[in-house]
Amino acid sequence: MTRTEGLPFFDGIVAWSIDHPLPRLTRYLACTLLIVTVALLRSLFVTSLVPWLLFIPAILLIGLTLAEAPALYASVLAMALAAWSIGSPSVELWLTGPQWAGSFMFLLVAVGVSLLAGELRAGVRRTRQLATDLAERAAFLSGVLASSTDCIKVLDLGGNLTFMSEGGMKVMEIGDFNAVQGCPWPDFWQGNGNADAVAALAAARAGRPSHFVGKADTFAGTPKWWDVSVSPILGLDGAPDRILAVSRDTTELMVAQEQQRLLNGELGHRLKNVLALVQSIANQTFRKADSVELATAIFSERLVALGKATDILTATAWQKATLRDVATAGLTSIDGLRDRVTLDGPDIELGPQLALALTLALHELTTNACKYGALSNETGMVTIAWACEQDPDADERRFTFLWQEQGGPLVFPPTRQGFGSRMIERSLRSYFHGETSLEFHPAGVVFRIDAPLPKIGAVVGA
Repeated sequence: MTRTEGLPFFDGIVAWSIDHPLPRLTRYLACTLLIVTVALLRSLFVTSLVPWLLFIPAILLIGLTLAEAPALYASVLAMALAAWSIGSPSVELWLTGPQWAGSFMFLLVAVGVSLLAGELRAGVRRTRQLATDLAERAAFLSGVLASSTDCIKVLDLGGNLTFMSEGGMKVMEIGDFNAVQGCPWPDFWQGNGNADAVAALAAARAGRPSHFVGKADTFAGTPKWWDVSVSPILGLDGAPDRILAVSRDTTELMVAQEQQRLLNGELGHRLKNVLALVQSIANQTFRKADSVELATAIFSERLVALGKATDILTATAWQKATLRDVATAGLTSIDGLRDRVTLDGPDIELGPQLALALTLALHELTTNACKYGALSNETGMVTIAWACEQDPDADERRFTFLWQEQGGPLVFPPTRQGFGSRMIERSLRSYFHGETSLEFHPAGVVFRIDAPLPKIGAVVGA
Protein backbone atom coordinates (compact mmCIF):
# COMPACT_ATOMS: atom_id res chain seq x y z
CA MET A 1 0.00 0.00 0.00
CA THR A 2 1.76 3.16 -1.18
CA ARG A 3 -1.08 5.59 -1.80
CA THR A 4 -1.80 8.34 0.74
CA GLU A 5 -4.87 9.86 -0.99
CA GLY A 6 -7.91 10.07 1.23
CA LEU A 7 -5.89 10.23 4.48
CA PRO A 8 -6.03 13.30 6.77
CA PHE A 9 -3.26 15.80 6.04
CA PHE A 10 -1.01 14.91 8.97
CA ASP A 11 -1.60 11.18 8.51
CA GLY A 12 -0.76 11.65 4.87
CA ILE A 13 2.59 13.25 5.76
CA VAL A 14 3.50 10.36 8.07
CA ALA A 15 2.42 7.80 5.47
CA TRP A 16 4.40 9.58 2.76
CA SER A 17 7.54 9.62 4.94
CA ILE A 18 7.18 5.87 5.51
CA ASP A 19 6.74 5.16 1.81
CA HIS A 20 9.61 7.49 0.84
CA PRO A 21 12.34 7.13 3.50
CA LEU A 22 15.20 9.65 3.28
CA PRO A 23 18.89 8.64 3.40
CA ARG A 24 20.36 8.66 6.91
CA LEU A 25 22.57 11.72 6.42
CA THR A 26 19.69 13.64 4.86
CA ARG A 27 17.45 12.83 7.80
CA TYR A 28 19.93 14.19 10.33
CA LEU A 29 20.59 17.29 8.24
CA ALA A 30 16.83 17.96 8.01
CA CYS A 31 16.53 17.38 11.75
CA THR A 32 19.35 19.85 12.48
CA LEU A 33 17.88 22.46 10.13
CA LEU A 34 14.45 22.24 11.75
CA ILE A 35 15.76 22.52 15.33
CA VAL A 36 18.08 25.42 14.45
CA THR A 37 15.21 27.20 12.70
CA VAL A 38 12.97 26.81 15.73
CA ALA A 39 15.78 28.08 17.96
CA LEU A 40 16.21 31.21 15.80
CA LEU A 41 12.48 31.89 15.72
CA ARG A 42 12.27 31.43 19.46
CA SER A 43 15.12 33.85 20.07
CA LEU A 44 13.58 36.46 17.77
CA PHE A 45 9.92 36.37 18.73
CA VAL A 46 9.53 34.54 21.99
CA THR A 47 10.65 35.56 25.45
CA SER A 48 13.40 33.61 27.11
CA LEU A 49 10.96 32.61 29.85
CA VAL A 50 9.89 29.61 27.71
CA PRO A 51 13.17 28.48 26.11
CA TRP A 52 12.11 24.84 25.52
CA LEU A 53 8.38 24.99 24.77
CA LEU A 54 8.56 25.45 20.96
CA PHE A 55 10.99 22.54 20.53
CA ILE A 56 8.40 19.94 21.65
CA PRO A 57 6.21 20.11 18.47
CA ALA A 58 9.32 20.01 16.28
CA ILE A 59 10.68 16.94 18.10
CA LEU A 60 7.28 15.25 17.80
CA LEU A 61 7.18 15.97 14.06
CA ILE A 62 10.72 14.63 13.63
CA GLY A 63 9.87 11.45 15.53
CA LEU A 64 6.79 10.82 13.41
CA THR A 65 8.35 11.62 10.03
CA LEU A 66 12.06 10.81 10.43
CA ALA A 67 11.96 8.01 13.04
CA GLU A 68 13.00 7.64 16.65
CA ALA A 69 16.80 8.08 16.43
CA PRO A 70 16.67 11.50 14.70
CA ALA A 71 14.11 12.61 17.32
CA LEU A 72 16.49 11.68 20.17
CA TYR A 73 19.27 13.57 18.41
CA ALA A 74 16.92 16.54 18.02
CA SER A 75 16.11 16.42 21.75
CA VAL A 76 19.78 16.72 22.74
CA LEU A 77 20.39 19.44 20.13
CA ALA A 78 17.33 21.40 21.28
CA MET A 79 18.45 21.24 24.92
CA ALA A 80 21.92 22.46 23.94
CA LEU A 81 20.59 25.37 21.86
CA ALA A 82 18.12 26.37 24.56
CA ALA A 83 20.86 26.28 27.20
CA TRP A 84 23.13 28.36 24.97
CA SER A 85 20.41 30.94 24.45
CA ILE A 86 19.58 31.41 28.15
CA GLY A 87 23.01 30.88 29.64
CA SER A 88 25.59 33.55 30.57
CA PRO A 89 29.40 33.47 30.74
CA SER A 90 29.20 35.20 34.09
CA VAL A 91 27.40 32.24 35.61
CA GLU A 92 29.47 29.34 36.74
CA LEU A 93 28.76 26.30 34.52
CA TRP A 94 26.91 28.67 32.11
CA LEU A 95 23.48 27.97 33.67
CA THR A 96 22.06 28.49 37.08
CA GLY A 97 20.88 25.53 39.14
CA PRO A 98 17.20 26.01 38.26
CA GLN A 99 18.13 26.38 34.58
CA TRP A 100 20.10 23.12 34.66
CA ALA A 101 17.16 21.43 36.37
CA GLY A 102 14.78 22.81 33.71
CA SER A 103 17.10 21.69 30.92
CA PHE A 104 17.26 18.12 32.18
CA MET A 105 13.52 18.16 32.78
CA PHE A 106 13.07 19.24 29.13
CA LEU A 107 15.44 16.50 27.98
CA LEU A 108 13.46 13.85 29.84
CA VAL A 109 10.20 15.12 28.31
CA ALA A 110 11.76 15.37 24.84
CA VAL A 111 13.14 11.83 25.05
CA GLY A 112 9.70 10.59 26.10
CA VAL A 113 8.10 12.45 23.19
CA SER A 114 10.72 10.99 20.82
CA LEU A 115 10.10 7.45 22.00
CA LEU A 116 6.34 7.93 21.82
CA ALA A 117 6.55 9.42 18.32
CA GLY A 118 8.81 6.60 17.17
CA GLU A 119 6.38 4.02 18.50
CA LEU A 120 3.47 5.81 16.82
CA ARG A 121 5.41 5.82 13.55
CA ALA A 122 6.15 2.09 13.93
CA GLY A 123 2.46 1.51 14.66
CA VAL A 124 1.50 3.37 11.50
CA ARG A 125 3.98 1.26 9.52
CA ARG A 126 2.60 -1.97 11.00
CA THR A 127 -0.95 -0.85 10.34
CA ARG A 128 -0.15 -0.02 6.73
CA GLN A 129 1.64 -3.35 6.26
CA LEU A 130 -1.31 -5.16 7.78
CA ALA A 131 -3.66 -3.27 5.47
CA THR A 132 -1.45 -4.21 2.51
CA ASP A 133 -1.42 -7.87 3.56
CA LEU A 134 -5.18 -7.84 4.02
CA ALA A 135 -5.68 -6.20 0.63
CA GLU A 136 -3.43 -8.77 -1.05
CA ARG A 137 -5.21 -11.60 0.73
CA ALA A 138 -8.58 -10.19 -0.23
CA ALA A 139 -7.42 -9.83 -3.83
CA PHE A 140 -6.12 -13.41 -3.79
CA LEU A 141 -9.35 -14.80 -2.37
CA SER A 142 -11.34 -12.71 -4.81
CA GLY A 143 -9.24 -14.09 -7.66
CA VAL A 144 -9.73 -17.65 -6.42
CA LEU A 145 -13.48 -17.17 -6.18
CA ALA A 146 -13.61 -15.50 -9.59
CA SER A 147 -11.58 -18.24 -11.29
CA SER A 148 -13.43 -21.15 -9.68
CA THR A 149 -16.09 -22.73 -11.86
CA ASP A 150 -17.97 -23.83 -8.74
CA CYS A 151 -20.95 -21.80 -7.61
CA ILE A 152 -19.88 -20.63 -4.14
CA LYS A 153 -22.61 -19.06 -2.02
CA VAL A 154 -22.97 -17.68 1.49
CA LEU A 155 -26.41 -17.95 3.08
CA ASP A 156 -27.83 -16.56 6.27
CA LEU A 157 -29.16 -19.02 8.82
CA GLY A 158 -32.57 -18.72 7.21
CA GLY A 159 -31.17 -20.07 3.95
CA ASN A 160 -31.35 -16.78 2.03
CA LEU A 161 -28.62 -15.77 -0.43
CA THR A 162 -26.22 -13.10 0.85
CA PHE A 163 -23.21 -13.69 -1.44
CA MET A 164 -22.35 -15.52 -4.66
CA SER A 165 -18.91 -15.83 -6.23
CA GLU A 166 -18.19 -14.29 -9.62
CA GLY A 167 -17.54 -17.73 -11.09
CA GLY A 168 -20.80 -18.93 -9.57
CA MET A 169 -22.71 -16.07 -11.18
CA LYS A 170 -21.25 -17.05 -14.55
CA VAL A 171 -22.17 -20.72 -14.28
CA MET A 172 -25.61 -19.78 -12.95
CA GLU A 173 -26.02 -17.24 -15.79
CA ILE A 174 -26.75 -14.37 -13.38
CA GLY A 175 -25.83 -10.91 -14.64
CA ASP A 176 -26.66 -8.96 -11.46
CA PHE A 177 -26.56 -10.57 -8.01
CA ASN A 178 -29.12 -8.05 -6.77
CA ALA A 179 -31.68 -9.99 -8.82
CA VAL A 180 -31.35 -13.01 -6.49
CA GLN A 181 -29.94 -11.52 -3.29
CA GLY A 182 -32.12 -12.46 -0.35
CA CYS A 183 -33.93 -15.22 -2.26
CA PRO A 184 -34.50 -18.53 -0.43
CA TRP A 185 -31.85 -20.92 -1.69
CA PRO A 186 -34.02 -24.10 -1.51
CA ASP A 187 -36.46 -22.56 -3.99
CA PHE A 188 -33.87 -22.97 -6.76
CA TRP A 189 -34.00 -26.77 -6.51
CA GLN A 190 -36.41 -29.06 -8.31
CA GLY A 191 -37.97 -32.35 -7.24
CA ASN A 192 -36.14 -34.11 -4.44
CA GLY A 193 -33.44 -31.43 -4.59
CA ASN A 194 -35.69 -28.99 -2.73
CA ALA A 195 -36.16 -31.35 0.22
CA ASP A 196 -32.44 -32.19 0.16
CA ALA A 197 -31.56 -28.48 0.29
CA VAL A 198 -33.89 -27.88 3.25
CA ALA A 199 -32.36 -30.86 5.08
CA ALA A 200 -28.84 -29.60 4.32
CA LEU A 201 -29.67 -26.19 5.81
CA ALA A 202 -31.04 -27.82 8.95
CA ALA A 203 -27.85 -29.87 9.29
CA ALA A 204 -25.69 -26.75 8.84
CA ARG A 205 -27.63 -24.87 11.51
CA ALA A 206 -26.92 -27.82 13.80
CA GLY A 207 -23.20 -27.54 12.99
CA ARG A 208 -22.97 -30.52 10.63
CA PRO A 209 -21.77 -30.59 7.01
CA SER A 210 -23.86 -32.39 4.39
CA HIS A 211 -23.88 -33.29 0.73
CA PHE A 212 -26.45 -34.01 -1.98
CA VAL A 213 -26.90 -34.14 -5.75
CA GLY A 214 -29.79 -32.26 -7.29
CA LYS A 215 -31.20 -30.58 -10.36
CA ALA A 216 -31.63 -26.81 -10.61
CA ASP A 217 -32.06 -24.52 -13.60
CA THR A 218 -29.81 -21.52 -14.09
CA PHE A 219 -31.24 -18.02 -13.89
CA ALA A 220 -31.58 -18.15 -17.70
CA GLY A 221 -33.49 -21.43 -17.54
CA THR A 222 -30.73 -23.83 -18.56
CA PRO A 223 -31.29 -27.19 -16.81
CA LYS A 224 -28.25 -28.41 -14.88
CA TRP A 225 -27.25 -31.06 -12.37
CA TRP A 226 -25.18 -30.08 -9.33
CA ASP A 227 -23.03 -31.81 -6.74
CA VAL A 228 -23.57 -29.74 -3.58
CA SER A 229 -21.63 -29.48 -0.31
CA VAL A 230 -23.18 -27.49 2.54
CA SER A 231 -21.32 -26.61 5.76
CA PRO A 232 -21.70 -24.14 8.64
CA ILE A 233 -19.60 -20.97 8.96
CA LEU A 234 -18.84 -20.58 12.67
CA GLY A 235 -18.91 -17.24 14.46
CA LEU A 236 -16.59 -16.01 17.20
CA ASP A 237 -18.62 -17.91 19.78
CA GLY A 238 -18.15 -21.18 17.91
CA ALA A 239 -21.81 -21.42 16.90
CA PRO A 240 -23.01 -21.41 13.26
CA ASP A 241 -23.26 -17.82 12.10
CA ARG A 242 -23.75 -18.29 8.35
CA ILE A 243 -23.88 -21.19 5.88
CA LEU A 244 -21.53 -22.01 3.01
CA ALA A 245 -22.93 -23.83 -0.04
CA VAL A 246 -20.63 -24.96 -2.86
CA SER A 247 -22.31 -26.34 -5.99
CA ARG A 248 -20.34 -28.01 -8.79
CA ASP A 249 -21.86 -28.32 -12.25
CA THR A 250 -22.00 -32.07 -13.02
CA THR A 251 -24.37 -31.88 -15.96
CA GLU A 252 -21.88 -33.34 -18.42
CA LEU A 253 -21.05 -36.14 -15.99
CA MET A 254 -24.73 -36.96 -15.45
CA VAL A 255 -25.36 -36.96 -19.20
CA ALA A 256 -22.32 -39.19 -19.72
CA GLN A 257 -23.52 -41.57 -17.00
CA GLU A 258 -26.96 -41.73 -18.58
CA GLN A 259 -25.41 -42.39 -21.97
CA GLN A 260 -23.23 -45.06 -20.40
CA ARG A 261 -26.29 -46.65 -18.79
CA LEU A 262 -28.13 -46.69 -22.11
CA LEU A 263 -25.04 -47.98 -23.87
CA ASN A 264 -24.60 -50.76 -21.31
CA GLY A 265 -28.22 -51.72 -21.80
CA GLU A 266 -27.81 -51.71 -25.56
CA LEU A 267 -24.59 -53.70 -25.34
CA GLY A 268 -26.32 -56.18 -23.06
CA HIS A 269 -29.07 -56.54 -25.63
CA ARG A 270 -26.50 -56.96 -28.41
CA LEU A 271 -24.61 -59.51 -26.37
CA LYS A 272 -27.76 -61.55 -25.89
CA ASN A 273 -28.32 -61.47 -29.65
CA VAL A 274 -24.74 -62.59 -30.28
CA LEU A 275 -25.05 -65.40 -27.75
CA ALA A 276 -28.31 -66.48 -29.37
CA LEU A 277 -26.56 -66.45 -32.73
CA VAL A 278 -23.67 -68.48 -31.32
CA GLN A 279 -26.13 -70.97 -29.86
CA SER A 280 -27.87 -71.25 -33.22
CA ILE A 281 -24.54 -71.78 -34.99
CA ALA A 282 -23.59 -74.45 -32.47
CA ASN A 283 -26.90 -76.27 -32.83
CA GLN A 284 -26.78 -76.22 -36.62
CA THR A 285 -23.11 -77.21 -36.72
CA PHE A 286 -23.23 -80.14 -34.33
CA ARG A 287 -26.72 -81.44 -35.14
CA LYS A 288 -25.90 -82.90 -38.54
CA ALA A 289 -22.12 -83.21 -38.23
CA ASP A 290 -20.42 -86.35 -39.51
CA SER A 291 -17.98 -86.25 -36.58
CA VAL A 292 -17.40 -84.23 -33.44
CA GLU A 293 -13.86 -83.33 -34.54
CA LEU A 294 -15.05 -81.96 -37.89
CA ALA A 295 -17.94 -80.10 -36.28
CA THR A 296 -15.59 -78.58 -33.72
CA ALA A 297 -13.24 -77.32 -36.43
CA ILE A 298 -16.12 -75.84 -38.46
CA PHE A 299 -17.63 -74.27 -35.35
CA SER A 300 -14.29 -72.69 -34.40
CA GLU A 301 -13.91 -71.18 -37.88
CA ARG A 302 -17.39 -69.73 -37.71
CA LEU A 303 -16.70 -68.24 -34.28
CA VAL A 304 -13.49 -66.65 -35.60
CA ALA A 305 -15.48 -65.03 -38.42
CA LEU A 306 -18.07 -63.86 -35.92
CA GLY A 307 -15.30 -62.47 -33.71
CA LYS A 308 -13.93 -60.41 -36.60
CA ALA A 309 -17.32 -58.80 -37.05
CA THR A 310 -17.65 -58.06 -33.34
CA ASP A 311 -14.21 -56.40 -33.40
CA ILE A 312 -15.44 -54.03 -36.10
CA LEU A 313 -18.64 -53.27 -34.19
CA THR A 314 -16.82 -52.75 -30.89
CA ALA A 315 -14.79 -49.96 -32.48
CA THR A 316 -18.06 -48.06 -33.07
CA ALA A 317 -19.72 -49.00 -29.77
CA TRP A 318 -21.91 -51.50 -31.64
CA GLN A 319 -23.55 -48.78 -33.68
CA LYS A 320 -22.51 -49.57 -37.26
CA ALA A 321 -19.96 -51.17 -39.57
CA THR A 322 -19.09 -50.41 -43.17
CA LEU A 323 -19.87 -53.10 -45.72
CA ARG A 324 -16.30 -53.05 -46.98
CA ASP A 325 -14.98 -53.80 -43.47
CA VAL A 326 -17.55 -56.58 -43.11
CA ALA A 327 -16.52 -58.10 -46.44
CA THR A 328 -12.87 -57.93 -45.45
CA ALA A 329 -13.65 -59.63 -42.12
CA GLY A 330 -15.49 -62.40 -43.93
CA LEU A 331 -12.42 -63.08 -46.09
CA THR A 332 -9.85 -63.35 -43.28
CA SER A 333 -9.67 -67.15 -43.63
CA ILE A 334 -8.25 -66.80 -47.19
CA ASP A 335 -5.56 -64.17 -46.72
CA GLY A 336 -3.27 -66.15 -49.04
CA LEU A 337 -5.85 -65.96 -51.84
CA ARG A 338 -6.92 -62.38 -51.19
CA ASP A 339 -5.57 -61.13 -54.53
CA ARG A 340 -8.08 -63.37 -56.33
CA VAL A 341 -11.06 -61.63 -54.73
CA THR A 342 -12.29 -58.26 -56.01
CA LEU A 343 -14.29 -55.86 -53.82
CA ASP A 344 -16.23 -53.10 -55.53
CA GLY A 345 -18.89 -50.79 -54.16
CA PRO A 346 -19.61 -47.57 -52.24
CA ASP A 347 -19.14 -47.20 -48.49
CA ILE A 348 -22.38 -48.35 -46.91
CA GLU A 349 -22.97 -48.48 -43.17
CA LEU A 350 -24.77 -51.54 -41.80
CA GLY A 351 -26.40 -52.08 -38.44
CA PRO A 352 -24.96 -54.62 -35.96
CA GLN A 353 -27.27 -57.52 -36.83
CA LEU A 354 -26.76 -57.12 -40.57
CA ALA A 355 -22.99 -56.92 -40.10
CA LEU A 356 -22.90 -60.16 -38.09
CA ALA A 357 -25.18 -62.04 -40.48
CA LEU A 358 -23.38 -60.88 -43.63
CA THR A 359 -19.97 -61.74 -42.12
CA LEU A 360 -21.12 -65.29 -41.41
CA ALA A 361 -22.65 -65.59 -44.90
CA LEU A 362 -19.42 -64.43 -46.55
CA HIS A 363 -17.48 -66.86 -44.40
CA GLU A 364 -19.68 -69.73 -45.59
CA LEU A 365 -19.38 -68.63 -49.23
CA THR A 366 -15.61 -68.31 -48.88
CA THR A 367 -15.28 -71.72 -47.25
CA ASN A 368 -17.38 -73.31 -50.01
CA ALA A 369 -15.33 -71.52 -52.70
CA CYS A 370 -12.08 -72.80 -51.19
CA LYS A 371 -13.34 -76.39 -51.03
CA TYR A 372 -15.38 -76.75 -54.21
CA GLY A 373 -15.56 -73.45 -56.07
CA ALA A 374 -13.45 -70.80 -57.76
CA LEU A 375 -10.78 -70.68 -55.04
CA SER A 376 -10.16 -74.43 -55.08
CA ASN A 377 -7.91 -74.21 -58.17
CA GLU A 378 -5.18 -71.86 -59.38
CA THR A 379 -7.21 -69.71 -61.80
CA GLY A 380 -10.60 -69.04 -60.29
CA MET A 381 -11.71 -65.54 -59.28
CA VAL A 382 -14.40 -64.14 -57.01
CA THR A 383 -16.14 -60.81 -57.51
CA ILE A 384 -17.93 -59.16 -54.60
CA ALA A 385 -19.84 -56.09 -55.74
CA TRP A 386 -22.60 -53.97 -54.29
CA ALA A 387 -24.43 -50.86 -55.42
CA CYS A 388 -27.22 -48.45 -54.55
CA GLU A 389 -29.66 -47.56 -57.33
CA GLN A 390 -32.91 -45.69 -57.60
CA ASP A 391 -35.91 -47.98 -58.02
CA PRO A 392 -37.81 -46.71 -61.08
CA ASP A 393 -41.05 -48.24 -59.79
CA ALA A 394 -40.85 -46.90 -56.24
CA ASP A 395 -39.75 -43.73 -54.52
CA GLU A 396 -36.79 -45.35 -52.81
CA ARG A 397 -33.26 -46.51 -53.43
CA ARG A 398 -32.41 -50.19 -53.51
CA PHE A 399 -29.36 -52.07 -52.38
CA THR A 400 -27.95 -54.87 -54.52
CA PHE A 401 -25.19 -57.27 -53.52
CA LEU A 402 -23.45 -59.82 -55.74
CA TRP A 403 -21.10 -62.72 -55.04
CA GLN A 404 -19.96 -64.27 -58.31
CA GLU A 405 -17.40 -67.02 -58.86
CA GLN A 406 -15.65 -67.56 -62.20
CA GLY A 407 -12.86 -69.76 -63.54
CA GLY A 408 -13.30 -72.56 -61.07
CA PRO A 409 -14.22 -76.19 -61.63
CA LEU A 410 -17.69 -77.17 -62.75
CA VAL A 411 -20.24 -76.55 -60.04
CA PHE A 412 -23.03 -78.97 -59.17
CA PRO A 413 -25.94 -78.18 -56.87
CA PRO A 414 -25.52 -79.77 -53.40
CA THR A 415 -27.49 -82.89 -52.65
CA ARG A 416 -28.61 -81.49 -49.29
CA GLN A 417 -28.92 -78.04 -47.77
CA GLY A 418 -26.54 -77.38 -44.90
CA PHE A 419 -26.19 -74.61 -42.34
CA GLY A 420 -24.34 -72.37 -44.76
CA SER A 421 -27.05 -72.48 -47.41
CA ARG A 422 -29.78 -71.85 -44.86
CA MET A 423 -27.81 -68.96 -43.37
CA ILE A 424 -27.16 -67.44 -46.78
CA GLU A 425 -30.68 -67.68 -48.15
CA ARG A 426 -33.13 -67.65 -45.27
CA SER A 427 -31.40 -65.60 -42.58
CA LEU A 428 -30.13 -62.88 -44.88
CA ARG A 429 -33.57 -62.57 -46.49
CA SER A 430 -35.00 -61.84 -43.05
CA TYR A 431 -32.20 -59.53 -41.91
CA PHE A 432 -32.14 -57.46 -45.12
CA HIS A 433 -35.94 -57.34 -45.57
CA GLY A 434 -35.45 -58.20 -49.23
CA GLU A 435 -34.89 -61.01 -51.69
CA THR A 436 -31.92 -63.39 -51.76
CA SER A 437 -30.90 -66.06 -54.24
CA LEU A 438 -28.14 -68.66 -54.18
CA GLU A 439 -27.57 -70.23 -57.60
CA PHE A 440 -25.15 -73.04 -58.42
CA HIS A 441 -24.36 -72.41 -62.09
CA PRO A 442 -21.84 -74.72 -63.76
CA ALA A 443 -19.54 -71.71 -64.28
CA GLY A 444 -19.64 -70.76 -60.63
CA VAL A 445 -21.78 -69.94 -57.61
CA VAL A 446 -23.77 -66.70 -57.77
CA PHE A 447 -25.35 -65.14 -54.69
CA ARG A 448 -27.53 -62.02 -54.83
CA ILE A 449 -29.29 -59.71 -52.39
CA ASP A 450 -31.89 -57.15 -53.46
CA ALA A 451 -33.31 -55.03 -50.65
CA PRO A 452 -34.60 -51.50 -49.90
CA LEU A 453 -31.63 -49.33 -48.88
CA PRO A 454 -33.49 -47.54 -46.03
CA LYS A 455 -34.05 -50.94 -44.39
CA ILE A 456 -30.37 -51.79 -44.13
CA GLY A 457 -28.26 -48.66 -43.77
CA ALA A 458 -27.00 -45.55 -45.47
CA VAL A 459 -24.37 -44.59 -47.98
CA VAL A 460 -21.50 -42.76 -46.26
CA GLY A 461 -21.30 -39.17 -47.48
CA ALA A 462 -24.61 -39.37 -49.35
